[in-house]
Amino acid sequence: MTTHAFQTTKEDILAHYKANGFAVIPNALTREELDYLNGLVETSLKESPEKWHKPIEGAVGTGVMLEKYPLEMDTFIRHPRIFPLIQEVLLGEARFAQFDFRDVAPERASSSEMHFHRDISYYGTIGGKIFDPENPYISTYACVIYYLSDVHECCPAFCLVPNSHTYGSLDEAKEGLGDAYEEIPIRGQAGTAVLYNITTYHTRKGGREDCTHGRRTMHNYHSRATSYPLTNWATVPEVLALSDDHDTRLFYSQWTPNQIKFAREHYTKPIPPYYPVNMVK
Repeated sequence: MTTHAFQTTKEDILAHYKANGFAVIPNALTREELDYLNGLVETSLKESPEKWHKPIEGAVGTGVMLEKYPLEMDTFIRHPRIFPLIQEVLLGEARFAQFDFRDVAPERASSSEMHFHRDISYYGTIGGKIFDPENPYISTYACVIYYLSDVHECCPAFCLVPNSHTYGSLDEAKEGLGDAYEEIPIRGQAGTAVLYNITTYHTRKGGREDCTHGRRTMHNYHSRATSYPLTNWATVPEVLALSDDHDTRLFYSQWTPNQIKFAREHYTKPIPPYYPVNMVK
C-alpha cells in the first residue's frame, strides 16, 4: 500500500495545511474506535438500508447517525485529537456543518469515480468568502475525512489538488499552478484522516475492476462562526443543540432554516428567542 507523506505532530500538520491546504494524519482513530464505527455502519446497512441514499457515483451514504447516537457521535465530531486542529485552522470559530458516512462496496469500486469539484456553501458566496485570504490557513470551511477501511492501490481514494482554492476552475488551476500542479490520491490504513480546506479542488478516484475492498469513510464538515452555514439539510438533536454545556451549544449554534423547522417540530425544551423559529414555515 503506497501512501502520501503523513504529518504526525501538531506543528507538522498545521504547517503542511498552511502551505498546501491539507494534511494527512495517520492513526487518527484507534482500533477500538474503528471497530465501533464500522459496527454501527454494518448494522445500519443491514437493518436500516432505507436510511442510506441510493448509490451516487458508486457510494451510498447516510447522515442519520448523529440523530440516532448524538452523544456518541459528538465525541467523533469533536474528536480530542483532531478537533483542536480544526479550531486552529478556523481561528477558534469552528461550528458544526455536516456529518455523514459513505460506503463504496467492492463491486462498485471501479464505477465510483467523481469529477473534480470544490464544496461551496448552500448559501453561495453572498456576504461571505469562498476562502479567506486574511486567515493564515485560508479556510472558511474545513473537513476531515476519516478512512474506516484500508485504502489500497486498487481502492477508491480521496484525491486533491494542493493550493487550488483560489482558482475558478480546474483548467485555471492547471494554468496558474504550472509545474506545481498535482493531483494527489491519498491512500493509507484505516484510521487515516485527511484534514482539508473544502474549497480546494478534490475528487474520489475510482478503484480498479479487480478491487475486492471497496472503501468506507466518515465525513466531518465544519464552518466558521463568520461563514454562512454549509448545508440546509443537516440537523442537530436537542441534547446537543440545547445542551446545558455552553461550548456544546455554541458549537451547534449555526442553525439553518431546516434546523429551525426540525427544532420546532421535535424539541421539547423552549427554543431560545435568538433562533427565529416562528419565521420559518
